[in-house]
Order: sequence, then structure tokens, then C-alpha cells
Amino acid sequence: MIFQMLESFDIIDSTTKLDTFTQRLDFLGELANTLPATANYNKCTDAAIQAYTHKYSSRPVSPTIKLILNQPQIAVSPKFRDEAATAFFLRSCSNLENEIRTLKTVNARQRRVIQAEKLAETIIDRLKSNDRQKYIDCIRDELSRLSNLTRLYSL
Repeated sequence: MIFQMLESFDIIDSTTKLDTFTQRLDFLGELANTLPATANYNKCTDAAIQAYTHKYSSRPVSPTIKLILNQPQIAVSPKFRDEAATAFFLRSCSNLENEIRTLKTVNARQRRVIQAEKLAETIIDRLKSNDRQKYIDCIRDELSRLSNLTRLYSL
């Protein structure tokens, strides 16, 4: 189960597809909730990380991921979910920005901004932590930056 959690972290940290992100985040929470309470997390985590790094040698396991593996309740916390969703949004905007830079027409660039606006609405609606406003501000700032970038390319 911890190995599956490691694979889920990688997908959560790399996907730009909302459905994949949401499904993996939910799956991660399910795994975290079903880990036995009496498990020796340090021993299990070490074994899972060894197997994971052997199979995926190019994927590092961050200290944050190790912390969550040793304290799985973090994976279901609203703050973790909001942070992951905000990071997902920023990553998606980065990809849209790369597309905007290569597009020839104003309409095509504007469609990417509209796509980002819809994604922002979806993400904001799902935020639940006490720091919700901080994440909303971050999302809106990134959306504004992307809109301004589109205007620059339209000149």
C-alpha cells in the first residue's frame, strides 16, 4: 500500500489532467485511511522506498513524502489536498503558458486563458482548508499573470 502511495504521489505531482489528479488524490486518501493503525510505518516505509527507488530510479522521494508516509493522516487533511490542488493548477497554467507562447492567433491564446479560468473555478470550489483564501489568492494571481501574458502576445 505504501508503494502505491509513492506511485500516487508521482502522478499527483506530474499530471495536468484534472480527472487523473482528482482520482489519484482520492485514491491516496483511501490508502492512507486503510493503513493498519498498528503498522510500524518506519520499517514499512523504508522497505517501500527501497523497492520504489529500485523500480523508478529517476524519481526522488522528497522529505515531505517521507513525512506523509510516516504520518498518513496528513494525506487526507484539507491543507494537503488544497496545497496539492493549487500546485496542480500552477502546473497546468505553466503548460498553458507554453502553449500560448507558440500559438499564432489571438483567439487560440484566449481559449487557453478561458480554459485556465474554468479550471480555477473548479479548483477554488474544492478548496476546504483554513488557509483557503491563501490558495485562492495564489490561483487568482497566476490566472492574472497568464491573462497579462496573453495580452502581451496579442500586441
